[in-house]
Amino acid sequence: MSQPGTEMNITVAEDRNPELIEQLTEVWESSVRATHLFLSQAEIEDIKQYIPQALREVPACMF
Repeated sequence: MSQPGTEMNITVAEDRNPELIEQLTEVWESSVRATHLFLSQAEIEDIKQYIPQALREVPACMF
């Protein structure tokens, strides 16, 4: 039983076009900046270069 206002919609990304990859990369970056305060700017930028490839290759992309 869900609480009012807590319903969740799950979307399966069948077509991972460049625009979607860019949007998901931005979500990844903002999440990392909010939760991984121990990472430096340089470390985030270094890791970020691998995120688009990872998003394209993960078997199931749901958000």
